[in-house]
Amino acid sequence: MNRKLRPFILLFVLGAAAPLAADIRFELGFGWTLVGPTMNASYVNQYTPTLTPPDRYIASSAGQTVRFKGKTTYGMNGFFNVLFTENIGLQVLADYHRPGLGGSNTPYNVEMQFQAFEPETYSREIDWPASAGNLTETVFSLNALARFRVADNLSLSVSAGPSAFHFEGKAGYIGYTYFDLAFVGGQYQLTGGTFQMIANFGPQTKYGLNAGVEAAYEAFRHVILAFDVRWYGAPKSDLQMHIVEDDVITKPIDEIETRIGLGTLSVNPSYFRAGLAVRFVF
Repeated sequence: MNRKLRPFILLFVLGAAAPLAADIRFELGFGWTLVGPTMNASYVNQYTPTLTPPDRYIASSAGQTVRFKGKTTYGMNGFFNVLFTENIGLQVLADYHRPGLGGSNTPYNVEMQFQAFEPETYSREIDWPASAGNLTETVFSLNALARFRVADNLSLSVSAGPSAFHFEGKAGYIGYTYFDLAFVGGQYQLTGGTFQMIANFGPQTKYGLNAGVEAAYEAFRHVILAFDVRWYGAPKSDLQMHIVEDDVITKPIDEIETRIGLGTLSVNPSYFRAGLAVRFVF
């Protein structure tokens, strides 16, 4: 008896699923975004510069505060929506942007005490250039989507869900000074140099959330223009910095990083964005 009923049960299930499958819609789109990053960090560089020869060294110090703040920039995004009903669906989002990093910095102060014929002190305050660099971010999100039609050609949507943030950066400038002391023509001459160095940090992946609202206008059949605003939030990360190789830097990079005790930079990958997009319905 059960075997005889199986074909009817199968037909019933397929018949019930057909209307649901017929209601499923797919949307594919891409857009341009205006991104406001929340990256705003400071790094304190304090260390003791070296002197060659070391037997003439008495004491030294160098210090500065370098600031890295994200700049508003343009980005791009792509998305894929699956609507199970007219109002409910899922959304896959991908965002990419590369905001610049800037920030004004305190002067770079350096001092060296050394033994010539008698103890002497060299001291200088150097005006330090503004920071420069960038923070590259790629973010993938999976959202629950709810849509409400407010007019024949106009709808409003809200969506939110988890996001994966992948980011890395490069920025400067961090100072390093070295000194050489030579006995020339019966006098001690102090020379040396100061490097303005760039450091990179990352890559790193963090997990967070996003939430946004969208207004969409059906300009043509199966073609929709949309405007949305969205917030992306993820925890800060302390990323180890490393000096970038440069022909101007004549000292070994490992030696410099050890001497200054190059540390970590607190990076905030969170951001706010507003976007314009074109969406195709099929």
